[in-house]
Amino acid sequence: MREGERMSGAVPATGARVGVDIGGTSVRVLRESGGVRGEVRAVPVPGSYDELLGLLTELAGPGPAVIGVGLPGTSDGGRPMFVPALPWLQGRPFAEDLRSRTGAPVRLGLDGHLTLLAEAAEGAAEGARSAVLVAVGTGIGGALMIDGRVWRGAHGSAGSWGWLPSGDEGVERGHGPYELAASGTALGPRGPELVSAARDGDQAALTELRPYAARLGRGIAALASVLDPEVILVGGGLSGAMDVLAPLLDIDRFASPDGRRVPVRAAALGPYAGVVGALLAAGMGDEW
Repeated sequence: MREGERMSGAVPATGARVGVDIGGTSVRVLRESGGVRGEVRAVPVPGSYDELLGLLTELAGPGPAVIGVGLPGTSDGGRPMFVPALPWLQGRPFAEDLRSRTGAPVRLGLDGHLTLLAEAAEGAAEGARSAVLVAVGTGIGGALMIDGRVWRGAHGSAGSWGWLPSGDEGVERGHGPYELAASGTALGPRGPELVSAARDGDQAALTELRPYAARLGRGIAALASVLDPEVILVGGGLSGAMDVLAPLLDIDRFASPDGRRVPVRAAALGPYAGVVGALLAAGMGDEW
């Protein structure tokens, strides 16, 4: 599905629930009313707090009943706390300020948690009672689902897999060892080119990708071994490369015997998972 493509039918103007996915570079918004979803709208993320509030008020449309917002970082109640991609959001009364502008209650969530919520409801983890998401992009985040519920943790940051230990890597400028070793950034600017060439059977490209895939695979194997979920999903920007990377992860080398039995597959909803999850969370009330 492309940006702006209609997911289903027209949306009534009032009483809608609204999902918002705020990323480091773009904002996606999805409205639903009476079980009918509208278009996913995507625009560049503004450069200031007031501009963001104004943009979301406009995109939410008239008379929203409730708004769910996914953030690329953690929050405490209605205040974003650690959002390194958008530091001007940190510590601001974001949920209350957006509520005062729209008249709708606002629920905040970590984008990885909302992505897994969507994948469990409508995507690659549908029907599973336990699942792990490893979201691989400029960093590494993710989420954990236990007994059908996304586990958010005591401080709202459960699933921050980028902080897993990885070789001799340490913490650097707010980035954890595993994401320094195995994020999309760690793969480098030639990553898409190498993946494309490997897909076409270029053995030199496959050889160049193996060390990166092994670093990524070590973390996935650790999660499979320690948590023993029904499935592990790889999401984020690297999800589209899993046809090439999956055979190179070498899970059997690093995982426990039962960890080797855990299937690893690409997330299904692509860039829309976060906004779908925000929409679902908006309608869950205290259940979320």
